[in-house]
Parts: sequence; C-alpha cells; structure tokens
Amino acid sequence: MSACRVWSGVLILLGTLCPGASPCGISTHVEIGHRALEFLHLQDQRVNYKELLLEHQDAYQAGTVFPDSFYPSICEGGKFHDVSESTHWTPFLNASIHYIRENYPLPWKEDTKKLVAFLFGITSHMVADISWHGLGIQQGFLRTMAAIDFHGSYSEAHSTGDFGGDVLSQSEFNFDYLARRWYVPVKDLLEIYKKLYGREVITKHAIIDCTHLQFLEIDCSLPENPLFISCGGQHNTTNGAFAVFSVSPILFFFFSSSKVQTNYFHRNLTTSLTKDTGRNITHTERGVFFTMDLWASIVDDASVLIFLCDFSVSEFHVLYVPDCGKEPTDNVQRAHSPVPETHFQPLSILLLVTSLCETWLASPRLCCCSGPSLCHDAWAMASADLNQDGYGDLVVGAPGYSHPGHIQVGRVYLIYGNDLGLPPVDLDLDKEAHGILEGFQTFDKSESELIKACTRRETPTLSLVCDYLSVWVKPSGRFGSALAVLDFNQDGLPDLAVGAPSVGSEELTYKGAVYIYFGSKEGRMSSPPNVTISCQDVYCNLGWTLLAADMNGDSKPDLVIGSPFAPGGGKQKGIVAAFYSDPSWSHKEQLNVEAANWMVRGEEDFFWLGYSLHGVSVNNRTLLLVGSPTWKNASSLGNLFRTQDEKQSLGRVYGYFPPNCQSQFTISGDKAMGKLGASLSSGYVMVNGTQRQVLLVGAPTHDDVSKMAFLTMTLHQGGTTRMYELTPDSQPSLLSTFSGDRRFSRFGGVLHLSDLDNDGLDEIIMAAPLRIADVTSGLIGGEDGRVYVYNGKQTTLGDMTGKCKSWFTPCPEEKAQYVLVSPEASSRFGSSMITVRSKKKTQVVIAAGRSSFGARLSGALHIYSLGLD
Repeated sequence: MSACRVWSGVLILLGTLCPGASPCGISTHVEIGHRALEFLHLQDQRVNYKELLLEHQDAYQAGTVFPDSFYPSICEGGKFHDVSESTHWTPFLNASIHYIRENYPLPWKEDTKKLVAFLFGITSHMVADISWHGLGIQQGFLRTMAAIDFHGSYSEAHSTGDFGGDVLSQSEFNFDYLARRWYVPVKDLLEIYKKLYGREVITKHAIIDCTHLQFLEIDCSLPENPLFISCGGQHNTTNGAFAVFSVSPILFFFFSSSKVQTNYFHRNLTTSLTKDTGRNITHTERGVFFTMDLWASIVDDASVLIFLCDFSVSEFHVLYVPDCGKEPTDNVQRAHSPVPETHFQPLSILLLVTSLCETWLASPRLCCCSGPSLCHDAWAMASADLNQDGYGDLVVGAPGYSHPGHIQVGRVYLIYGNDLGLPPVDLDLDKEAHGILEGFQTFDKSESELIKACTRRETPTLSLVCDYLSVWVKPSGRFGSALAVLDFNQDGLPDLAVGAPSVGSEELTYKGAVYIYFGSKEGRMSSPPNVTISCQDVYCNLGWTLLAADMNGDSKPDLVIGSPFAPGGGKQKGIVAAFYSDPSWSHKEQLNVEAANWMVRGEEDFFWLGYSLHGVSVNNRTLLLVGSPTWKNASSLGNLFRTQDEKQSLGRVYGYFPPNCQSQFTISGDKAMGKLGASLSSGYVMVNGTQRQVLLVGAPTHDDVSKMAFLTMTLHQGGTTRMYELTPDSQPSLLSTFSGDRRFSRFGGVLHLSDLDNDGLDEIIMAAPLRIADVTSGLIGGEDGRVYVYNGKQTTLGDMTGKCKSWFTPCPEEKAQYVLVSPEASSRFGSSMITVRSKKKTQVVIAAGRSSFGARLSGALHIYSLGLD
C-alpha cells in the first residue's frame, strides 16, 4: 500500500512538471530519429556518419527534440518563439553548415563531432515535422487527423496529436536506447544564431534553461497513461529523415580542402568547467551535458512501483503461452479446465530473422530471434495451395523489411505446408522460407533482363553491375503490405498479388503499386514481377488492401484493389478497383488502375472507401463488402450546422453485387468515433440452433459501458463487433454483438471465421491486439493482447458478451471456447490472423507485429493447432 501512495505522489509530481497545455512531441521525435539512424548507410573516405552518430547519441538525441525548446510560454514568457521557428527551416541548417566549414576543418575534434551529431538530430526533426504537421502537404498526418476526428480544426488536432503521439510512443515502444546524458552545443548555437540573424537574438542562459525545461517534458508521456489515438506517420517521417541524411555529406564537404588548415584528431573532450549541481547540468567549453538520470530513475522506479501494486482482479480461463525456453507441449487442453490458467505452448513460432548484414545476426534460439529491428512492423497474410500439392501454404508480408541504406523495402515469404500442416518447428524465414520476394523499383524491359541475370552472377563484371543496380532499389515502398492469391492470367496456376502502397515516398508522391507474380507448378514465383499496376494520382497509396473475388460472374476470382487514401476526385475519398482475370494479362507488363474493369469512388473527402474489403458468395452471387470507417452522417445537415453537429467517423459498410457499381445496401455505425467497417469477415454459424450465413463487422474504436457490480464506467475504444445475417435480397439483419472488456483494446480490430473442427460450421475468431491486462488500463498491468475463439455451434441472439456470470461486464472470455494470450507485452498480438488448411487439420496463424522476442519490434508469428471438439 505504501508503494501505491508513493506512486500517487509520483503522478502528482509529474502533473506539476508537465503543464497540460504544453505540447510535447519529444518521444515521437526521438523515436523517428532512432529509426532513421538504424538503417543509415552513410560514409565517405573521411567520415563514417553512422559511426559518428552512434558514438554521440547524447548529442544526436538531444538534437531531435531541440527545435521546439523555445515555443512554450514557460520558456522566458515565450519571447524566443521565433528562434524555435527558425530552427525548423533550411536557412538554419545552411548557417550551421557554413559555420562548421569556416571554423572546424577536418579531422574533427570530439566536440565538433557532437555538434555535427546534434545537427543531424535537428535535421531529423525538420523532416519529421513536414509530414507530421503537413507543412506544404495538405494531407499530412495532423491535417488528416483534423479532418477526420476534429471537425476540421487543425489547432485541436495539433495539440492532441503532439501529446498523444508521445503517450502512444511511450506506451508501445521500448526506449532503452535513450542516452543517460544529452549534450547541447550552446556556444556553437549562439554563433549559428548570430550568423543566421546577423545579431545576437538569444542568450546562453535562455538556451540552457529552456532546453532543460523541454527535456523534462519527456515525463509527460510515461507509459502509465496509454492514450491511444488514430496515430500514424512515423513510417513516413522516418523515410524523409533517412533520405535527407543521405545527402548531408555533400553539404558538409562542399569546399576546397587546399584552403583548410589541418587539425589533428584527439578523443578527449574539453574538460568540464563548471557544474550546475542543482539541475544535474555539466558545463564544458562549448556546451552542456544534461544528466537524464532523474527522469530515467522515475521510469525505473515506476516500473517497480507498478509491480508492487499489482493484484489480480479476476481469474480468467485462458490459454497462456509461457516464457521462452520451456519445452513445447503437444497436448492442448480446453480453456474451461478446473485450473484457473491453462499453460499452453503454440505448436510453433515463425520467428522472422532478417539477415541484412551478417554482423547483426546471432544464432537464433527457441522463441527468440535476432536481427535488425522494425523489419516486420506490420503484417499481411494469405493462404492458398501455391504448389498444387493439396496442402495449404502460407504467404507472409513484411513491409518494414529494410537494408542498410534502403529503408522499408519490404519482403514476402512463402512457407509450404505438408501432411503435418505448416512446419512444426521454429523457423528463421530469411534462411528457411521456401521462397522470398523483395520490394524494388520498376525497371524497363532491358533492365529487367539484367536483374534476372543478376540472380545468377554469371561473370565478375556482371556481379559488379549487379552491385551497382542494388543502389537503384526503391526504398520505402512497404512491399508486402497487402496480399492476394488468384489465377490472374488464367493459366491454371495460382499467381500472387503484392501491394506496395508507399512507392513514391521519396518524392512525397505516395502513388503506390501492385505487383503480380505469375505462379509455377512448383509454387515458385517469378522475379521481377510479371505485371505492375500503378496509379497516376499523387497520394494514391495503391495496394493498401487486396482481395481475390469473382467480380464478373465467371466463377473465377478477380483482383480487387482498395486504396482508401486515393484522391478519387477530391482528398482521400478512396477508390476500389477490380481487374478481371484474363489470359491477355500474360502479355501485359504495365497497367494503370484508371483502366480497371470495375471501379467505385468515395462520396466525400476523407471517406477512406476501401479501407477494408471482403468477398462472399450469397446465393451463387458474389457480394463485395467495402468498409469506409471514417464515414460521417452529414447528408441530413445543412451547410451552416454541418461541421459542428456532425458525428465523426461513425463508419459504414457498402454491399455490392458486381458487376453492378451501385451498392445494394449499407450498414452504418451509430456511435461517433466507432469506425464501423474497419474489419470484415463472414461464414456459417449456428445461432440459437439455426444455421445462418453471417457477416461480422468490426468497430474497434467504439466506446462501450462496463459494469462492475453497481459501478459503471466508459470503455473508450474498447471495441465492438456486430454479427449480421446475410440473405440474398434484403438488408442484413443484426443478430448479435460482441464487446471488449478493456479501454483502448481495439476488440474486433481483426476478424476471421474458419471451420477449425470440421463440423461444417465456422469458429468466430476475434482479436483485441491492444488489450491491457488489468482494469486500470495500464496503471498496474501492461498490454498483453488477446485472441478470442468462439465455437460456431454456441452463438446466441443479442448481446453475446453482456450476460456474465461474474460481476464484470462485458465478459468476452466467458463465452469463448479459447482465449489466446500474448506471450509478450506490447507485441500487438492479433495484429492479423489467418487459417491454413491441410488434409487433416486447420491451423490458426496469429501475428504479433510488434514482437521484440529478438530484435526490437521485429515481429513474430504464432501457429496454433487448437483441435476443437
């Protein structure tokens, strides 16, 4: 109890240190800078910049947050606001480079290296803000957030996004890489500002005091307060910082070495002159060190206090994956066993180890992987019999896969099944996958032939040419973001479609692309792709979602492409396009989405039509379901009241019977910010003893009400899923609802139906990837993520999770056949799911897209054989 009182005191202290109106953004900028550095490959004959930045993380990390130091009013009454503003723009960078060129010739001393590292951090901050704030980009993250969630108010989105991004980062990411001391080159900054302005505009004490306050604000976003918002943009800002880093040596070395006096390198820093002991600040001749042990110890102590305050609020009958190192068991016990917690080891874990550079790899261990981080930070999966042997195979997309010098190129792995199902062992996919495809730039025909020859390395000369071609690899395309398997050219063999929605990110066009790989009898895919589908519109993000469905009634699956952020005649209206499968595609290498056989567009700006896609056969006709989670019911409001009264992000699902382009029906959300339609799935279940064809529609950010005895509370973004009956000629009718039991858990964010026990009925599989272990939403326990499996014979009408035996409602675990619990905190367990069929079994594959079993946020796949009966 005493520890809990101390923890309360810590929270009060943090509340006084972090004014609510002060925007942070600190941990977001630090994380973006860290990601940009991870795959940096930048050196010349004189300086290895990556080594320099790694050696001087204290200066680099400080630089990533420094430009905002003088904005807050608590900094000298805000009178240096303009200094912060100027630090965000190119003239400041130019002045800094000229200052270094004029005063510090190569080889650099240690304090000059720190200055260079600090400026690299500032550069990361500059580029991050362009995408984050939408500077010159009308559809940047905060501007889009304003349009979708804040009735168009950029100021509201700005304050929420900056602070919320920090909280989200601190809640989800591991910041063990933070340096214990941060360095600011105060003397050099004074001279740079004087060079920029032509006069003295700020004092030494102002820089030190305001920077100190800024660094303290990192406490604003300690992980005990998980504010989950619709937050994104770190991938794009990382890409931008990475690209700018690549040209920095040109700026630093654009001068004549013959006019430069040589100074010899020495490693020792200038000795400390003074020390501000009251604030843990150490002064040197050219800068100051801020000792960060104060806030670091607060974080460490907080984790101890959380542990001391831990308690169990209820006993859940769950399947639990124990710590790595325990021997896997072959038996699978039922969830509702006499013991409160049944220990269970998944049949195997596919551990994705990325062999980008051999020096980064260690020998993989059971349940663990090593390799560069952030390589598999998002997931896409598909299942089909690729090699036509009668067994289901698994296709896995890893869009975050990166090379040194080439970030987020993306990869796709092929894993073949056999009579035992998927391989019942832990795998290093970079070494043991049966096939690997990798993202790249589109080449002309002659270049494509050269690339094919490169795979053979026929001559030493050709090998050199191939090494040169590797520089042309297109980074940041996020190849593997979406997958679909179909016979696109109708040759009787399954082909693979792969989405790369961020192609063009280097030019800030984000046009995207879809690549088609023709299959072979052995299941191998050609490389490079046989067909490339592109989009002409800027910000099209083609390939965000993919689906194989019969669109023209010939009983053969066609390719359906969803691009929710495509302009569609406006801003992010979204488009859904279909290309009918046809033998003529064998002779086409380039296609434009504008020439698709079938297309629909969103009705209004920021409509996000095509965010989710699902196809199902109803009475021998294909029903195409398209999600628009940001739909808002504004049609009945006049222009005068529309903005202030409309409910944001209700969400809607459109049902089409193609080739008709008019929707047959719609299903609309009724709760603001619920985002109905973010996930879709369908199948056959028994409802109150009657078999029905059903549609599941997820609203993962839907608010619900929780009850504990006579107490009630709002479960913000707890998530809910609706189950509708599908009939040939009528509007789907609501049968049942399922709700999550924790705030921010995103229950229903991923949905899947599949027959796991061969009884002709599908089991309902629902994920809550952000579920937090305890009812305090993070004050006591961390995020564990859960996947719920409901037997298809035991569904009922009404609220499936509201009729509970315990004092707590909702209770999604009570009616579940199984509850699969994440083996690792904050791993996004359930970020995607799929089932793979063999002749004797159906296996459930669950992705943990943020798993750090080995490398930081590298991801893992968990494969279960549940054996329902």
